[in-house]
Amino acid sequence: MVNNEYAHTHELGEMRDERVAMRDGVRLMTHVWLPQGEGPWPVIVQRNPYVNADNVRDPGLMIFVRYGFAVVHQECRGRNESEGTWEPFVHEREDGLDTLVWITAQSWQDGSIGLYGPSYMSFNQWVLADALPAEVKTLYLSVLGTDQHRFMYMNGMFRPDIYTGWAVTNAGVDWQGRDTNEVANEAFQFVPQAEMDKQMLGRTLGWYQDFLANPGAGDPLWQTGLWHELKQAPGRLNVPVHLTGGWFDIALDTMFEAYGQLRPEIREASRMVIGPWSHAMEPYGDLTYPNGWADGPNGGLKAALDWFNTMLKGAPYPNERGVIRSYTIGANQWGNWRSWPPRHATKPLYLHGNNELGSTPGQQPSAVSYTYDPANPVQTAGGSGMLSVYGDSPCLPKAASVRQPEPGSRPDVITFLSAPVEEDLLIAGQIKIVLFVDSTAEDTAFTAKISELFPDGKAYNIADGITSLAYRNGSPKTIAYEPGETIELVIECWPMIWKLRRGSRIRLDVSSSNFPAYHVHQNAAGNWAQQGQGIAAVQTIHWGGALPSRIELPLASESQFEC
Repeated sequence: MVNNEYAHTHELGEMRDERVAMRDGVRLMTHVWLPQGEGPWPVIVQRNPYVNADNVRDPGLMIFVRYGFAVVHQECRGRNESEGTWEPFVHEREDGLDTLVWITAQSWQDGSIGLYGPSYMSFNQWVLADALPAEVKTLYLSVLGTDQHRFMYMNGMFRPDIYTGWAVTNAGVDWQGRDTNEVANEAFQFVPQAEMDKQMLGRTLGWYQDFLANPGAGDPLWQTGLWHELKQAPGRLNVPVHLTGGWFDIALDTMFEAYGQLRPEIREASRMVIGPWSHAMEPYGDLTYPNGWADGPNGGLKAALDWFNTMLKGAPYPNERGVIRSYTIGANQWGNWRSWPPRHATKPLYLHGNNELGSTPGQQPSAVSYTYDPANPVQTAGGSGMLSVYGDSPCLPKAASVRQPEPGSRPDVITFLSAPVEEDLLIAGQIKIVLFVDSTAEDTAFTAKISELFPDGKAYNIADGITSLAYRNGSPKTIAYEPGETIELVIECWPMIWKLRRGSRIRLDVSSSNFPAYHVHQNAAGNWAQQGQGIAAVQTIHWGGALPSRIELPLASESQFEC
């Protein structure tokens, strides 16, 4: 419920269920909810695959009717009461366009339509961006971008916390009372992963196999067809869009990319909001975030109402457009950024002996080695993952910022610490980690995690990244590696705004696994999903002399952040 400033203006009126025929004759169950009184009405549209008999009348969606909007809530093809076969992604563009044609022909709509929805429901709207009818005035989308490859891979490393878990929970399998957290955990660990769907789900999922078979951004899946067109969607959008995401959300990286692709005149009329949230659009993890809700714990309803009232009814907009409004972790306040990435100075911190980080490069060449065994991967401890949707399961770790294990708790995690910082530092942008490494394997992975170590000795993760050697430094195609060769790896973390407090230290953890946020690299060359159990490898990190391994912190000025 929103506050008294947003008291209901209408009572619920007519509610009808219609089976709307698509171009191929398949009929989709479509729920239409109208305000009481004389129409026509502006319309809010959501197309939803997560519908069952118990949640058809989603109160978070129906409430828009009480503020003078008609709502269209459609069940995706093959879901609940809709006809056809459920094939994720395949039919959403055609079905969405056909649904809009149907809506524009109805007497209860007034010629102003807004598209709405989080996650997969945002995909259903993004995929229409280049073909919207004139009646569509805006989109209000959450926790999803448009670069599907970047959404599921980072430098060749797959994210089972997203799509392996999603495949298991949306395959329509009756697990006969088994905890779906346990099922997901089993699916994450299945090797070879390419056989997981057939063995665990009883059938092959074509869309999932496509994702597994195309780990490189230059692979055919991403260069033509649906995923290529979707990636171009933001630049083809001709109406304002409101984007909402979280610093600990699975789609954070691709949402920033999508916002940056908007044409300047569209971006000036649009708005992006980033809070201290996970994919569930709420604070999560071990830190607290005062004022961390955008407008109270109501899923951003007030923000959505403000936007739709302006875009569909012509009301004045109470907030600023053309900005990214974000929550600064550590400062615990909201503010606006007029450009992204913000202007910043780069503060380098170099790896030194005694597990230290220093402000100048070391002169003496040094190295440290550890053994990485795929049979015993480092478990995920926080980060921008989907894991929070599973709840506090003993099977699966938490997303967001969580207290980190103590240094030295594992021999395959090498920790470096800075001296206490002498003044507050505003990190705003993408932290970069540059490592000079070698391995005994033909292909392997390296991870890097940046945390704030507070004076009380507790550390909480800020950002992390990972890379394989095959797809190192953002390469869209595989790059060969000769075991024993020392190479430079650049790991660029996702965007973050975090105020590091005076007296804290910066902590860098380097390892070779972060599971199940990313798949376990088996230390073998070739497609990861086809591989069985791997072998151990010796990994070496070099620094000093001609090999200046380091982290690079993007530091912005407080004056750039308009509260």
